[in-house]
Amino acid sequence: MSTIYFISGLGADRRMFQFLKLPRYMPQQHVEWIAPLHPEEPLQEYVLRLKKQITTPAPILIGLSFGGVVAIELAKVLQPRQVIVISSLATRHALPLYYRLMGKANMHQWVPFRLLQSIHPLAPFFFGARSKAERSVLKDAILDIDEKFLRWSLGQLLGWQQEEILPGLVQLHGTHDKVLPFRERPGIIKVQGGEHLMVMRQADQISAILAGILKDTWTKADTSLQPPMGNR
Repeated sequence: MSTIYFISGLGADRRMFQFLKLPRYMPQQHVEWIAPLHPEEPLQEYVLRLKKQITTPAPILIGLSFGGVVAIELAKVLQPRQVIVISSLATRHALPLYYRLMGKANMHQWVPFRLLQSIHPLAPFFFGARSKAERSVLKDAILDIDEKFLRWSLGQLLGWQQEEILPGLVQLHGTHDKVLPFRERPGIIKVQGGEHLMVMRQADQISAILAGILKDTWTKADTSLQPPMGNR
């Protein structure tokens, strides 16, 4: 039986996925971030340690933002049934030039941590958190983040070297994403009006898209696990 493993964004946790509703017959778990061993630990080595949390064969990986990058790297050391990235990148070429320049200047290393955290009043505008509940989740995620993890993960994101799209990758991206702006490519699932945290703001729509993709996966690979007709 496949298990769906959710991987959240930069230093965030399972709270980012709390508004999604998927069929109950689909086993779901959340991958918890672990601390990098040192500031320069390569992402490829980090995921070898992270994959210990993925204990079922042929997992389904769903990554949000930086979690999508991690899901792609995990796919190289696992044999996932499917990889789905949301508000994320398929290759390094989708990362805007200004982010790459920030990475080359190592801004993520020298900008004061308090300054990074102080943006939380502006974060709802950039991330697309509108309701009180969404803003609260986002604020808590920003204030709870570990400084060492944030600097490490930003460095890994800004310096990611993925050249080619992972075969079979499913990518959902909002057309109004301000954090990682939408870039058209064949096969991408375009969510009209979706912003970076559309998993919260447009949770019903994203849930329906994911359920459709995952039901098709279950039908093809786990016919014995299909839900009763009345639950489809």
